[in-house]
Amino acid sequence: MLDIKKCQEILEHHFATVTREEFLANLENFCPEFMAPGIDDAESAKFQNTELYQQAKQESKLEIAPKLLKKGLSIQEVAAILELDIQLLVE
Repeated sequence: MLDIKKCQEILEHHFATVTREEFLANLENFCPEFMAPGIDDAESAKFQNTELYQQAKQESKLEIAPKLLKKGLSIQEVAAILELDIQLLVE
């Protein structure tokens, strides 16, 4: 049986612990066209507040959701753990 609390802890840890450096390294690796040479902290902070960053974060959560549903969690539980609107999971 899947431990909901443990699942929530893992997901919260994942989304809370990605450092700026890790995010930028992943961005450079998977989307090099978004990386300009010499990006500084101010530019990085601006980027994290962009729609693109927020959309990528939400899409990551949406990729995890079906796996949690297959493990037996309810839509309401998955929505709460991932901090998503239930409508996004129903569509």
